[in-house]
Amino acid sequence: MYSKVDVPFELYEIKILEASDEELKRISEELGLALNLDEMGRIKDYFRKRGRNPHDIEIQSLAQAWSEHCCYKSSKYYLKKYLFGISADYVISAIEEDAGVAEFDEEYAYVVALESHNHPSAIEPYGGAATGIGGILRDVLCMGAQPIALIDPLFFGNLDTSEDKIPPGTKHPLYLLSGVVSGIRDYGNRVGIPTVSGSLFFDENYLTNCIVNVGCIGIARKDRIIHSKAGNAGDIFILAGGLTGRDGIHGVTFASAELHEKSEEESRSAVQLGDPIIKEPLIHACLEIVE
Repeated sequence: MYSKVDVPFELYEIKILEASDEELKRISEELGLALNLDEMGRIKDYFRKRGRNPHDIEIQSLAQAWSEHCCYKSSKYYLKKYLFGISADYVISAIEEDAGVAEFDEEYAYVVALESHNHPSAIEPYGGAATGIGGILRDVLCMGAQPIALIDPLFFGNLDTSEDKIPPGTKHPLYLLSGVVSGIRDYGNRVGIPTVSGSLFFDENYLTNCIVNVGCIGIARKDRIIHSKAGNAGDIFILAGGLTGRDGIHGVTFASAELHEKSEEESRSAVQLGDPIIKEPLIHACLEIVE
């Protein structure tokens, strides 16, 4: 089902045009795509019209874009029905960008973002929660705002759950709580942004899938808000930050799949390694560029 392409780097042709339904499901599983049979079938139909098989980089890109984490495919209907139409005089931008923007006063706006980092935190609570903070800081920063505060509403299974009630592959809520709180605390402290609010909820329904929400509030001048749209042909893009590693690969597809007994063994490398020591000067550099 996979054929190596004769190029100087590793590139594979994924032979989905001849694949049966069972083989399509196997391709999704083996490549960590987290796509169901219907989605794999749509990809197959598209490339059939193109008259060729996809390369691995193409099918991985589609899997990332179609992941629950990125496109909210199971909740999009409810978001459109109940949230997308909400408007108010003080709202400058909602839903459309990396973070929401609302009026603070005549000169400034505040920027707010909230996201979940559930699966990564269930596998590696310290690192999963820490990189959740890194990601939400990014969403506010890339709007041209100075991050000023963090929040963390957290949901875990009951702390007094006996060990014999913990399903295989699931970590005890007490261990998760300790790791998640430490990860959020340490990352925020190292970039110098305080966690000013949070909440804790415990219920047996969160035993096998904790909910780790992290949020960030920032402040920006209205005339210097950055919009998340690609520029024009000929524009120069600068890539800056920490070294690229193998950690974090399949992060969004892993975060969109169901957790199971072997999730840690199979997906631990999908949890990105946070680097707040690099993030802190990067925040200041980005804000200087905005100025």
